[in-house]
Amino acid sequence: MRVGIIGLGRAGRIHLDAWQTVHDARVCAIAERSGEIRRWAREAGLRAYADPLEMIAREPLDAVSICTPPVSHAPLAVACLGHNLNVLCEKPLALTRADALRMLRAAARVERHLLLATKFRHVPDVVRARELITQGEIGEPVAFEIDFSSMVDMSERWNSRRALAGGGVVIDNGCHAFDIVAFLFGTVSRVLATRLKPLQDIGVEDSATILVSASRGLVGRIDLSWSLNTGRESYVTVYGSNGTIEVGWRGSRLRQAGRPPVAIGTGYDKAEAHRRMLASFQGLVAGDTPPWISAGECLRTGEVVLCNNAEDNPRADLESCRRLGVRSILAAPLHQFHRTLGIFEVLSASPNAFNHQDVATMQMLSSMMVAAISRLSWIGQTSIRM
Repeated sequence: MRVGIIGLGRAGRIHLDAWQTVHDARVCAIAERSGEIRRWAREAGLRAYADPLEMIAREPLDAVSICTPPVSHAPLAVACLGHNLNVLCEKPLALTRADALRMLRAAARVERHLLLATKFRHVPDVVRARELITQGEIGEPVAFEIDFSSMVDMSERWNSRRALAGGGVVIDNGCHAFDIVAFLFGTVSRVLATRLKPLQDIGVEDSATILVSASRGLVGRIDLSWSLNTGRESYVTVYGSNGTIEVGWRGSRLRQAGRPPVAIGTGYDKAEAHRRMLASFQGLVAGDTPPWISAGECLRTGEVVLCNNAEDNPRADLESCRRLGVRSILAAPLHQFHRTLGIFEVLSASPNAFNHQDVATMQMLSSMMVAAISRLSWIGQTSIRM
């Protein structure tokens, strides 16, 4: 399979390294704006282009990895699909639901594959956790915690530039968190989120805590941060009626009452997760393996909040959200939220946005959110001590 890579930054380099380990796949060309990176690619034996449209027009490719900032995902994917190429796209799929749907329809029209690069579905420890949950090893799942928090200076990264990324840590790390929830438990049904006090002056949220309701009445907490180091060894913890599963960076365990912990995995290996994902994509294009994520899941995984100024036209955005079938509520009275991708209903603190009943509802939900976060935090700490 002949592969092209669009964008050779951090994610693109990981894709390049992983593709080079996949049987029956060969990276033929890359597209990258940086002249220095293009020179490096040519020295490595790759054909390099400044314009991705020129690459896909000139190169006889079968598939493309899109590893550019999210703002360019939709036009690039549609262009690639227009050349009958299969597309593996980094998260999020797009910055609006309309763009994501446009991408998926373009893929259906030409009968090519468009998949979201959800690497955690290819981590053996996460896969094993899902098997154990399905087999009833921890009884009935009751609650879960997901933590993607580490101290990273984002001042020079495009991920913290709203115009390129669409938001901050929620859209960056939140995509992984929501996909893990969907993979382990099913559809997310309700979300309550709040931004934490900012520690980096970057113009987007650098930390957030999100309460999530999923299938079968599960409730969980997601912590996301570029500025806090929580020190947790596990990035996914699932509490059940008969035990606990801890999926960790260096190892994973099954804990059951009255029994010693059982190792269920060796930890997270980014390179191996990408190798498995790209090998699965190669198998999909070859017709040997099914897709690991459906089109509907690709769309829902991308439905994360985009924060912006609500003063511009907050009511128009709210009405747009309702037309998309909004099911959940984001309450954050001290900040203005501008856009949404479908599963969040946005309540604004702007006095011109809503009537007095809307404002009262927002204040009530915000109080409930704070109380719920405090209680869930206390329950989590108590469970850990036990």
